[in-house]
Amino acid sequence: MTVNINAYAKINLFLDIESLREDGYHNILSLMQSVSLCDDVTVEHTPSEKKQILVECDNPLIPCNSKNLAYKAADIYPISGTIKIFIKKRIPMSAGLAGGSADAAAVLLALNKLSGEPMPIEELKALGNRLGADVPFCIEQGACIAKGTGDILIKTNTMPIYPIVIARKGDGMSTPEAYRSLDKNYNRFADYAPKRELLEALTSADNDTAICDYTKGFFNIFESVVEPCRPAVTELKGIMMNFGASGAMMSGSGTSVFGVFENEDDAKNAISALIDAGAVAYLCYPLR
Repeated sequence: MTVNINAYAKINLFLDIESLREDGYHNILSLMQSVSLCDDVTVEHTPSEKKQILVECDNPLIPCNSKNLAYKAADIYPISGTIKIFIKKRIPMSAGLAGGSADAAAVLLALNKLSGEPMPIEELKALGNRLGADVPFCIEQGACIAKGTGDILIKTNTMPIYPIVIARKGDGMSTPEAYRSLDKNYNRFADYAPKRELLEALTSADNDTAICDYTKGFFNIFESVVEPCRPAVTELKGIMMNFGASGAMMSGSGTSVFGVFENEDDAKNAISALIDAGAVAYLCYPLR
């Protein structure tokens, strides 16, 4: 039996830090939004007593072994037999868009469907949390406030439905490296107060909110440490704003940038300019 799943990317409309935990991880405060940019994940299962996992991907840079989160997802799901996974990549790698987490979530959803859906969604998210902080959200999808390490999800209003351009240029950014830089710059968050008022402005908006008002709530603390060493982030934001974006910001720990536009024509013009500047760029929309 075979199941096809769209593995949707996410963007962070708001991303801040509440505190540094005793275990060395961080308590985040974020607003995550699924977007229509996605990988195509196909999962085929053949029952047998022995478990075997095979992964193929059309991007040669993606590992197709036990280092791949999709492989790990198949490994931890309680099912035997041969599991074949094919990933058609569209989501840029190491870009703050949860591409690997989305693929892992798609595999868990597919295997659960192939098994007759024995696991309720909350149990499936708990299983996904063992793989990474973004996996539970990629299972939930839509729009969520994320707290803790990203494992505490609270459903909230989807952002207004406007065109979104996502672009990536240059090197990625190591998430652990970005967190280390934040700890250094913000004194390990000993006296830091997250910008909750901006998050509240975003979550109180609805689909009738003017996009120029909505984007005033955008915030990503990682920009303060990523932009100085990844100038392409600043460049991409500038191009988007010059072509009419109401707001442009880095997603996650980078280094992709997204811009929200009032109309599709401006978004497409921005994409042309971004491609001319050497970036890869995509047009997408928020998912409800």
